[in-house]
Amino acid sequence: MILNRGAKWTITGMLALTALAPVNAAAPKTNWLMTFTETAAGGYIVGNPAAPTKLVEYASYTCSHCAEFEIETVPVLKSQNIAGGKISFEIRTLVRDPFDLTIAMLARCGGKGRFFGNHKLFMSKQSDILGNTSKISPQTDAKLKAGNVAGFMTDVYGQLGLKPLAAQRGISDVAAKACFADKMALQKIIAMTELSGSKYAITGTPAFLINDKLLPHAHDLASLQAALAAE
Repeated sequence: MILNRGAKWTITGMLALTALAPVNAAAPKTNWLMTFTETAAGGYIVGNPAAPTKLVEYASYTCSHCAEFEIETVPVLKSQNIAGGKISFEIRTLVRDPFDLTIAMLARCGGKGRFFGNHKLFMSKQSDILGNTSKISPQTDAKLKAGNVAGFMTDVYGQLGLKPLAAQRGISDVAAKACFADKMALQKIIAMTELSGSKYAITGTPAFLINDKLLPHAHDLASLQAALAAE
């Protein structure tokens, strides 16, 4: 195809005008429910880490009220309070027993991007998991008494029925064993547990903080949202 001089000028002009035209496309909106951060305390945040209001839950994997909170209340908090970016939600671990510790270590497998999915699954299956505690063998108990914590957790992983749940989250046996042997993760969990008592005098779970202040009477959605609205 042969273009005459006029046609060339027209096409050139159109291209120039296109290049100079202002771009009005809006900047992509941040999906705060897919934004995850690890905190200095060792917990994990979902939401805007720079949010002016920071909600923290201290949770235990052997606490039935924590499981209820995760299943019934957290989805509402996420949609109504966290998605907008003005409130962040952090989960910190408060370990109550060796089974709790085992699940907490497994929940951290994969880091911040995998934690909230792991946490939700293990809380939702809590009754099934704890229903298997009678299957813990004397040999497994002996490992704990001997100070072989990683060996104890590896055994418990199989005996409590955590293995198929971990597989649903893409955690292989090799990965799970490596997570149980992660001394840094263990120290973070211990530090979070110790901080809950030494700084906040927390005696039970779930326990909640807003902007680093304990909410002694907030235990359900209504009381939490009232406290959040007051900030």
